[in-house]
Amino acid sequence: MNLPYIDRIWRTRGEIPLGQPLSADTVFERLDPLFQTPGTEIAREGDTLSYRKRNPAAQDKLATFTRGNLRVDARDNGEAVLRFDLFSTALLLCFLAPLLFIGFGQLAELANSWEKAAVEASPEKDKEKDKDKPVPKLNPIDEMLGAPAPEDPNKKKDKDKDKDKDEGPHSPTPAYVLAGLFLAIYLVGRVLEPWLVKRTFLKAIAQIDSATGPAIDGAISSEG
Repeated sequence: MNLPYIDRIWRTRGEIPLGQPLSADTVFERLDPLFQTPGTEIAREGDTLSYRKRNPAAQDKLATFTRGNLRVDARDNGEAVLRFDLFSTALLLCFLAPLLFIGFGQLAELANSWEKAAVEASPEKDKEKDKDKPVPKLNPIDEMLGAPAPEDPNKKKDKDKDKDKDEGPHSPTPAYVLAGLFLAIYLVGRVLEPWLVKRTFLKAIAQIDSATGPAIDGAISSEG
């Protein structure tokens, strides 16, 4: 199924002009350290390299993009260009998280509506509950013996009311705040992560030698 707009949520594609007629073998050899990490699988076919990372470590420079394809092509002037097509599970989760928390917020509002409707449906019961109860009295003998006075049940009722008031209804605010936070993380990551991975590829390829160093270094400077 072709989903050209939906897959942009977690998919990043682009190309990096390398400024020199580098071969695919040379480019992939210089990128190889990025794939020599635990849980990384590599498949090479001609000028195309595919990789997949399982549970990448946080320090892995490609941890955000857990799978992808890299291809080295040559332009008409002989200049090599690295094309990449990468997929990010992290970006997908950051995109879905706000939807989840919005759902929690809606559930909280729905619970508040149900509780409010239940209270409004039983006003007589609430009135009976709110009536003050008579305070029990000690009989004269107990009072003469110095027994403590019975506790006022109305004071306990007032304490329970205050407790309920402090707890309040089910607030959807925390859920909406978390939804906004994850949305901000996704928007920043969607812009920042592709730029970082492009820069990572450039730095890995830019091994200075007499033939290729200056041109690729210039490409890195322009990226910064």
